Amino acid sequence: MSLWRVGEPVFGENIVEKVQLIMIRKVLLAGVFALVMATGALCADIQVVTEEWPPYNCVRNGRIEGIVTEVVKATLEQAGVSYDIEAYPWARAYEMARTGENVLIYSILKLPNRAAHFKWIKIDGLAVEMALFRPKYRKDINLESLDDAKKYRIGVTRETSTHHFLLSQGFVEGANLFPVNSEDLNLHKSEPSTRRIDLTTGDPLSLARWLKMSGLPSDYWVRTMPLFERPIYMAFGLNTSDAVIEKIRQALEEIQAQGKVAAILQSYRELFEVQDGATGGSE
Repeated sequence: MSLWRVGEPVFGENIVEKVQLIMIRKVLLAGVFALVMATGALCADIQVVTEEWPPYNCVRNGRIEGIVTEVVKATLEQAGVSYDIEAYPWARAYEMARTGENVLIYSILKLPNRAAHFKWIKIDGLAVEMALFRPKYRKDINLESLDDAKKYRIGVTRETSTHHFLLSQGFVEGANLFPVNSEDLNLHKSEPSTRRIDLTTGDPLSLARWLKMSGLPSDYWVRTMPLFERPIYMAFGLNTSDAVIEKIRQALEEIQAQGKVAAILQSYRELFEVQDGATGGSE
């Protein structure tokens, strides 16, 4: 006797339907898993590292503050990610970000020797404007070219981008270039009672901060010769996923469109009484 009738499916329609349901469930589960993994990547905790470079990033009363610190915090909050910020010596912060995953570093300049080691997020509207400045009382100093500056004693903060730039332009330490370990030392060395340097290097905001802290007039330094301008970045190492990078970049673009970055910058310019063409600072 035949066990099945002609025209009947061997396994029965109910078996086929069960197989189809199992396959559909597998596809759905795979999709849910992928979504969870993607969401986890975007919502991952971000470890943020920085250094002391006032007024861009600095520790005050145990809190990390500064212009770029405020921009970074606003960006990460806009992105909806949790984060923790710590200040370290620059070399340590640099290596933590370069080799780590989901480690963000700021404020960082995109130099040729760094470019390939990071995924970069440019902060449009924030740049370091390096220049030479003379004390206001030194009206005898007039520069027509950078070579003219070689006749004077220039104070510069050691191992900064400006220090290396001037060395590359033919300035010589001990002859016309005098490195110091802290920017405020150049201020003291320029005063009428000492006159150990004739010019200093800097960007407007950083020098203005030192003037305010020292109780000196906001127009003490007069911008004399531009050197270079470089945008400020935040960056992640190559081990951080592109999904995280794009999430943070999009959040930064959103707060820039809202005017938050411009407002933060303007508030610090007002705080330190930065005057166009007058006071400046250094990195």
